[in-house]
Amino acid sequence: MKRFAFILALFLGCMPVVSHAQTQSEELKKDVITQPEYKGGFQEMHKFIMENFVYPTEAQKRSVSGTIEVEFTVEKSGDLAFVGILKGLEPSVDEELVRVFKAMPRWTPATLNGTPVKYKVAMPITLKLSRAKNSAKSSMAI
Repeated sequence: MKRFAFILALFLGCMPVVSHAQTQSEELKKDVITQPEYKGGFQEMHKFIMENFVYPTEAQKRSVSGTIEVEFTVEKSGDLAFVGILKGLEPSVDEELVRVFKAMPRWTPATLNGTPVKYKVAMPITLKLSRAKNSAKSSMAI
């Protein structure tokens, strides 16, 4: 059985979900925005994905690997919504990654001046199958 490794990249393409009028405002430049965060940080998120992602059998047989770009919104409550794939790899792998993200526990939401706000995130995830039969190596690029 082939093992796989994940490489996660840090919040490339993240942005708060704000109205056009707000982005035009000079006041927004003075506002303090904090990004959403998976509780426990990237290592815990990586662990969650590794423990819950089931590499589809056919994709594994064909050694499907590469980068998927997943997009989602972290709601004010910290729940993930609108999980989708911006750049897919293979339909079964894409669907499995969406399933795992939808199953994630609540995140710490983004804030705007201390008030929770929706925040849109685009995150590339690289999947690599390794040839090792007895071990799985995981790595994360931040």
